Amino acid sequence: MQRQLRVTSGVRAAAAVLASGALLLACGGGPEKTPPPPTAQPLVQSAGPGGTATAPAGPLGGTEWRLVEIQSMDDAVGTKRPDDPSLYTMRLGADGTVNMRLNCNRANGSWSATPSADPTSGQFEFGPLAGTRALCPPPSLDEEITRQSTYIRGYMLRDGRLSLSLMADGGIWVWEPLPKATFETEPDPQVEAAILKASPSYTKAVVDAGDGVGKGRYAYARVDLDGDGRDEVLVYTLGSIFCGTGGCNLLVFTPAADGYALVNEFPITQNPVVVSESRTAGWNDLFRHEAGGGAKPSFVRHAFDGRRYAPKERTPGKEAPAGRRLFDADLTFDKAVPLEPRS
Repeated sequence: MQRQLRVTSGVRAAAAVLASGALLLACGGGPEKTPPPPTAQPLVQSAGPGGTATAPAGPLGGTEWRLVEIQSMDDAVGTKRPDDPSLYTMRLGADGTVNMRLNCNRANGSWSATPSADPTSGQFEFGPLAGTRALCPPPSLDEEITRQSTYIRGYMLRDGRLSLSLMADGGIWVWEPLPKATFETEPDPQVEAAILKASPSYTKAVVDAGDGVGKGRYAYARVDLDGDGRDEVLVYTLGSIFCGTGGCNLLVFTPAADGYALVNEFPITQNPVVVSESRTAGWNDLFRHEAGGGAKPSFVRHAFDGRRYAPKERTPGKEAPAGRRLFDADLTFDKAVPLEPRS
């Protein structure tokens, strides 16, 4: 059940601080402060979807958040908190794009920010958000967030949280950093169906043959690789039928009408897998770790060619490139999800 609390004087004080910071920035007033280092500003100024960022992203670019609460200045409304914060997430891309999960819906658009003398606060705006409009099960905050997004005017970073303030003391959105889980292990029937379709040799007859094959397992991670607001699924399969001395199979799926469609199958992949900020043909580049089986450790960059990921340059060494790490070293066979073979 969605909880509603009365707004305290602390909420009003926080709103006043955010509003005053935006006002001082707009008017050029306020006490004189030591300017931040050049790398801290300006924040990215986006021309909108498809636009090109021409400035460093500052402290907000490339960050991911989940919603803590929406604070209203109206005592009759109070503070609203989602029962499950993981259903409300926001990614502020370093390229000025924003991707949101809003309960059962997704939204994409642009963001821009201009810091004050202290880069932990300043002006902030969203561009128009485009997304899905499904009817989410109540209680849901998706429509409220979409409606209020055009009125966001300021930001503040404090105690690890991001506060986005609405104009005219209309309220505050409070976000906390999104936990960086590198994989999921909750059984997913659609993911399992996609794995079985992509692995025709994984049958009950093979598993029961008594050759030590046994049942395989899987872990997966959801990442919106193509920026369309829908997550692709990367699947790391484990077990003797899927693995060799050089690693295990990595599968990449994209949403389809009947579940998921296979984009790529990468054999002999070691963990971690890295999703790069760089994009090719609208898709994030991927780095696969290859090692073992007589091969020296290296990371191979794969770029999308319009249909699938194609291998590019290879970088020797064990150090992972920059990006979001998936299937990190804490992934073990015992932690993965058992996969029933096809009949």
